[in-house]
Amino acid sequence: MLYLIGLGLNGDLTQEGVAAARRCRVYVEKYTSLLTSSIEEIERVLQRTTGTLSRRDIEETDRLLREAETTDVALLVVGDPMVATTHSEIIIEARKRNIPTKIIHNASIYSAIGETGLQIYKFGRTATIPFPQEGFNPTSFYDIIEKNRSIGAHTLVLLDIQEDKRRYMNPTEAMEILDQLRFSGNLICISRLGSDSQQILYGDISTLLSIEKDHWGQPPHCLVIPSSLHFKEEESLEAFSIEVST
Repeated sequence: MLYLIGLGLNGDLTQEGVAAARRCRVYVEKYTSLLTSSIEEIERVLQRTTGTLSRRDIEETDRLLREAETTDVALLVVGDPMVATTHSEIIIEARKRNIPTKIIHNASIYSAIGETGLQIYKFGRTATIPFPQEGFNPTSFYDIIEKNRSIGAHTLVLLDIQEDKRRYMNPTEAMEILDQLRFSGNLICISRLGSDSQQILYGDISTLLSIEKDHWGQPPHCLVIPSSLHFKEEESLEAFSIEVST
């Protein structure tokens, strides 16, 4: 049997997730999001050792599924298992092989983002800003932002993670890319949402760009670009508003 178990925002397994994982051979997947708790902490909770799967291991699912044909296997995923389309593919392939599956959900950025006070049903498509590389500098994410704004929808903007290089995009780096594309207006910078050190700041891009890069601290980070605001959303965002004194 194959279990896909959510680790939530900070590696906080649910009781159901702990009980299921303790019956399984356990693997942790880290490449679709950043695991803020340590593997050792998770192993302590589960009272067993775990293995770590790379991006290639996840995308080439044969090894994982062959194990699940003969034993109970649990794949632990940061956030909720079904947010990333890669995990949907794993479930589809498992069903093709008649491998029983069980999904154990947990909190994800898609629900926690409501802490900004923005109404969840007003979000449009999610965009991801990638690190520019030589010969690779896509801007399709900006088309998503502009399309969302044109229909009055907010945009959750995920920032690139290159786990194999220990490289995580910072809000300043993301805003510099937006600034080069001539973005103007307000946005929300969010760091470590759901943790004790979380930070949410709201303001004009020029104001937020004036903040030192090191201010944002450790990842994970994301941005939200709001569109038209309900007065209750405006009221909620006041708590996170920042202005640079002159």
